[in-house]
Amino acid sequence: MTKPWDPAVTRSVIMLAFVLLLGTAGYVWIEGWGPWRALFFTLVTVTTVGYGDYGLSAEGERFTAIVMLGGIGTVSFALSQVLSGAVARTLRPERRMIQRAKQLKGHHIICGYGRMGQRIGDRLREAGVPFVVIDRDAARVMEARAERYIALEGDATEDETLHHANLLNAKTVAAITSSDAVNALICLTAHDVAPNLNIIARAEQESSICKLRRAGANTVLSPSVHGADHVTEHLLHPEVARVLFPEDGWRNEQMRFAQVAVTEDSPLLGRDVRSVGQDHPKIVFVAARSLSGELSLRPEADRRLKKGDVLVIAGDSEEIASLHAYSFAA
Repeated sequence: MTKPWDPAVTRSVIMLAFVLLLGTAGYVWIEGWGPWRALFFTLVTVTTVGYGDYGLSAEGERFTAIVMLGGIGTVSFALSQVLSGAVARTLRPERRMIQRAKQLKGHHIICGYGRMGQRIGDRLREAGVPFVVIDRDAARVMEARAERYIALEGDATEDETLHHANLLNAKTVAAITSSDAVNALICLTAHDVAPNLNIIARAEQESSICKLRRAGANTVLSPSVHGADHVTEHLLHPEVARVLFPEDGWRNEQMRFAQVAVTEDSPLLGRDVRSVGQDHPKIVFVAARSLSGELSLRPEADRRLKKGDVLVIAGDSEEIASLHAYSFAA
C-alpha cells in the first residue's frame, strides 16, 4: 500500500501549478506571446534566474512585478513543503505507519511479531484482511515492514501505542507475545479502552488461561494444549486431522472452513438455509450461532436466517468466496 503525499505538499504543488498557469495565460493575453514563450518567461521570473530584454510593455512590466512577488513566495513555500515531506517519508517511518493505521477500519491488531505473529500475518495477507503489527523489538518491526505490513515499534501495554494502531476502529486485538504477563497487560489495556472489542490472547501456561480471561480476553489459546490436540488428532484420525489442521505441504485449496455473518442489510436476511444451499451446492452448513449465543449443529433446512446469526460453513473455496460476496451485497 503506497502512502499518499501529505495534504500540505499536495496543496503546495497545486498553488505552484496555479501560479505558472496564471502567469502563462497573463503573458499570452497581455503581450500576445505563444504559450511556450509565456511559460518560459513565467518560469525564469518565479525562479529568479533572470532574463534578457523581452521588450515588455508597461502592462507586461506591472504584471511581471505581480508574478515576481507572488510567484517567488509560492515557489519557496512549495519547495520547502516538498522537501520536508520527502525528509519525513525517509527519516520518520513511524509517523507514516501511524498515519496508515489511522486510515484503517475493522482491522486486526497483532501484538507480537514472533513466529506465531509472522504466521498470522502471512495468513491475513492471503485473506486480504487489513492488520497492524506491534512489537517492542526494532528488528522484528523492520522484518514486518519488509513484508510491507503496517508495523509499529512500541509497547502494546500502553494506551498511546494502541491508539496509534487505531484501536477504537479495530475489530480484534491479538495478544500473542511469548509472555503471559505481557499478554494479560495488553488485554487489560485494550479492554479498558474498548470494552466491546474482541480480544484473543496466547497462554504459554495452562494456569494463565483463567487469568487472561479475567483480564478481558474473549478467547484464550494455548499453543501447547492446541498443539497436543493436533498431534493427537493426527495419531487417532489422520484424515480428519489433514482436513482440520492442514500442513503447509498438504493444504487443500479446494476445501476450507469459513463463517458468514447475517447483518441487517445482508441479502441472506430472511432466507432459509435450504435456499442458500441450493444456490451454493458445494457448501456444507456445519453450525449456526444465533445472536443470543445459542449454537445449533447442522442447522435445519427450513431455519430462517435472522440478524446476528453466524453460519459456520465448509466446502469449496471458490463457492465460499461467492457466498461471502453475495452476503455483503446490499
